[in-house]
Amino acid sequence: MKSSYLNNLTSSFYLWLDHEILSKGQAFINYTGKLYSTYDPVYESVSSTYSSPFKQWVYDSSVNGAIVPSGIYSNTTFIPRNTSGLSLDYNNGRVIFNNNIITNNNLTAAYSLKEFNLYFTDEREDKLLFENAYTVRPKFTQITGGLSYQEIPYPCIFIKNRSNENIPFAFGGQDKTESMIRCIVLAKDAFSLDSVISILNDSARKVFPLLNPADLPFNYLGDFKTGTNFNYVNLCNVQPASNYTYIDRVTVSKLDENTNMYVNKKVMIAIVDFELYNVRYPRIN
Repeated sequence: MKSSYLNNLTSSFYLWLDHEILSKGQAFINYTGKLYSTYDPVYESVSSTYSSPFKQWVYDSSVNGAIVPSGIYSNTTFIPRNTSGLSLDYNNGRVIFNNNIITNNNLTAAYSLKEFNLYFTDEREDKLLFENAYTVRPKFTQITGGLSYQEIPYPCIFIKNRSNENIPFAFGGQDKTESMIRCIVLAKDAFSLDSVISILNDSARKVFPLLNPADLPFNYLGDFKTGTNFNYVNLCNVQPASNYTYIDRVTVSKLDENTNMYVNKKVMIAIVDFELYNVRYPRIN
């Protein structure tokens, strides 16, 4: 099925939010460490996967100071992505090898891990907060292996498209499409929670480009579709002015202590709602 406006909006919001937190908050940690052989049934018959202890890796080269890996090391031999049958799955913090590549157990990588992982979700808030269990990101002194493909570690932010409405705006079929995107923030402590919600709250009245599917960086393996890197700022600079989405309002609500104790005593939680609008012609093919 062809990508829709809502698909493009949510994906564009994801890339903007990721860049905003990483660049404004310097919310990443540079790290070098071992990759561990892990199991994923999707790639079992055609590939082998090696995971880091963390999700997710920074992939945006416009984030100052961040390490965006272009390959990994096998002992002291550098193995570049793509040209050697190696793909880097940035959002899952792992590498995927074509089975024709000979590997060993001494694989390492240098990368920047995000302080807040970002995930799409369509689940109800009560299930996300009260029924699902999340794994805290491991401490550097307690690393025992790579993360499973099923694990969803926090600190993290869940992104959910809540509502959309087309409102007549001008003659000729032009509408103002109003949307609300909700971010559910799970932080490890009050300081990091306040830091990230301050960045999000200050984004009111900003704009971000509504990207086309061809502009999105990732292929089905989680690696870049084209080229050797992805630069969000450069991508924004070539977008037409008419293609921007306006952040009209940002509303922040923290869970109170009594509610929070039923979720997880180690998790600090806030809900951030973004009210967005874009002026467009929805009925033109």
